[in-house]
Amino acid sequence: MVGLVAAGLLLWEPLRFALEASMVFGSLSHRGAAASIELVAHGLIAALSAATGLALRNSAPDGRRLATLTIALCVMRGVQSLYWSALPSNTVPGDEPLIAGALTVAGVVAIVVVRRAG
Repeated sequence: MVGLVAAGLLLWEPLRFALEASMVFGSLSHRGAAASIELVAHGLIAALSAATGLALRNSAPDGRRLATLTIALCVMRGVQSLYWSALPSNTVPGDEPLIAGALTVAGVVAIVVVRRAG
């Protein structure tokens, strides 16, 4: 199961960021400084996520602690993107609480899997 979490961190978050950046990059100057700062923050989380995925795959000593932090940051990034964002979103209005709940549950499950793998 940890391998699945590692693969998700290594592949999903960087891919999600790449798609987000490709959709926004052309209009970033029109969106203002807040959008640029948000995109940079999302990129940093994606980079941390990839590093964490590698740490988990390589059984690094602090990989599980780093994974806990990274998963929490990914969940916070997802919830932030739902409720406050200068970047475009494809979320149907009214679905935010359901998506935020699903993100939180998935994050908690991933953290429990990583912590119990010890």
